Amino acid sequence: MGTTISIGVQKGGVGKSSTTCITSFLLAEKGYKVLAVDFDSQGNTTQILSQRDIYSFEENTVLNAIIDVDPTKYIINLSENLDLLPADDILATLTNQMAECNRYVPTSLKETLEVVKDNYDFIIIDTPPNLGDLSVSALTASDYVVVMLQSEPLCFKAIPRYLQLIDLLKGRGLAPTIELAGILPSMSDSRTRIDSSIIEKARSDYQDWVFDTVIKRRNRIKEFSILGIQNSTREDKEALEQYEQFVEELLNRVVKERPIHESSSER
Repeated sequence: MGTTISIGVQKGGVGKSSTTCITSFLLAEKGYKVLAVDFDSQGNTTQILSQRDIYSFEENTVLNAIIDVDPTKYIINLSENLDLLPADDILATLTNQMAECNRYVPTSLKETLEVVKDNYDFIIIDTPPNLGDLSVSALTASDYVVVMLQSEPLCFKAIPRYLQLIDLLKGRGLAPTIELAGILPSMSDSRTRIDSSIIEKARSDYQDWVFDTVIKRRNRIKEFSILGIQNSTREDKEALEQYEQFVEELLNRVVKERPIHESSSER
């Protein structure tokens, strides 16, 4: 079965969607078969990866997949190795939708993704900036979680509660096998002392759980949200280099085997 990884923390604007999209893109480039799941009703991952308005997916989203308990007809193929399960703002009604179906919200995404999990090497889930039902459902569906650490005080203070939620879900048997893949410092500005001090504090508190890679602010990463992720120009490659390093670290932490689904060009 594939490996499911959530990207999260209960704070907005920390780079979750960018990390989800670029990680999915780079894993696909390496020959892994990847499904990116947008589980944030803002739909940022949907817009970045598809380069389409999120409302163009109306009634063809992850919410519809959960209602059907089958994502097959809602998955969008983006490239040879990369698929997307999109979202729009109606995803925010998940709790009410599950109540009408008399279904359990925390396990709803897990049950849905299990239908296609064997088809992928990795399923990467973008999560919302809160500790509500959507985050719980995403974590319950996950084998691993990457916790984002924007190098600013409020995000640093949010991490212990997020880790407590992971432990709670694991302890109650909702996500019995979930593991922390690591804490990823993001959106760092090396010119400011506070950014460096927060990362140093995180390494002191969480030690090896903090990835060696530090994702720095780059204008090209912002432009990817408008133009789509590209890897052709020197500017593209420089922006992606830090994510390449992160992906290598991530692979070392979660899997040590070659892709189980080879692309047709490699067969």
